[in-house]
Amino acid sequence: MRSPGAIGVAGARGVWLASLLLATTAVGQYYPTPPPPPAPPPGYYPTPPPSAPPPGYYPAPTYPAPTHPPPEPKRRGDIEIGGFVGYQLPTDATAGTGKVIIDPSIDFGGFIDYQIRPGYAVELLYVYVPTNARFQTYVPGTIPDSEKTSVGSHWIQIGGTVGRSLGRIEPFGSLTAGMVIIAPGTLTFTNGTTATANTSVQFAFTGGLGLKVWVTEVIALRFEARALVPVYFSGGGLWVGTGGASVGLSGGIPFAMFDFTGGISVRF
Repeated sequence: MRSPGAIGVAGARGVWLASLLLATTAVGQYYPTPPPPPAPPPGYYPTPPPSAPPPGYYPAPTYPAPTHPPPEPKRRGDIEIGGFVGYQLPTDATAGTGKVIIDPSIDFGGFIDYQIRPGYAVELLYVYVPTNARFQTYVPGTIPDSEKTSVGSHWIQIGGTVGRSLGRIEPFGSLTAGMVIIAPGTLTFTNGTTATANTSVQFAFTGGLGLKVWVTEVIALRFEARALVPVYFSGGGLWVGTGGASVGLSGGIPFAMFDFTGGISVRF
């Protein structure tokens, strides 16, 4: 015969088991068991997970593809050399008893520039003008006119240019000074007499405005309008007094030439 205490423990255990069964049944009603996963399609084989590398194995590092910067464009150098050809329109040269009429003609030459800083350059310039000229008198009957004769002028100049780069377009201005060598031929007058003029060397200067068009980084087309002006000096003097000293020169501009040229230049 069981004791009352044993009966109480057995009853409590039965109550606990019954409560657990009821709770499991209630959870099953609200949270049903999920359906099984679908079967894989035919021919499907799952990829096995990667195996661990063996001890002491280190995978080779990966690097991105190398990149190379684009090559820098060739920079224009400091020395520029070029040549040109054009057409000049002169004024008449004045003389005491008449004037010398100079014909328009072609001219050509070359230059060397050295850039001392961007936009500023020292220029050595040479221009040759082959033309014809004749003498026309102011006193007919006393001094005769002359026939045309050849006259060559060599302009040797040094100076500078100032320009501004606007991409491939570069406007510029130039100013030079130096000398002009004028070599006339033999004059034949209308009365049959002749005269030989001596070659003369005069101080001269030029000034012009132009435009460069860079077709490549180092080659440009150059267009320029320029004035070529000789200057002669007919006398001079030196004065010294109580107020100081001074120097004076007298002279003038006998004529001027205005040329319009086009050419090509190379900078390296």
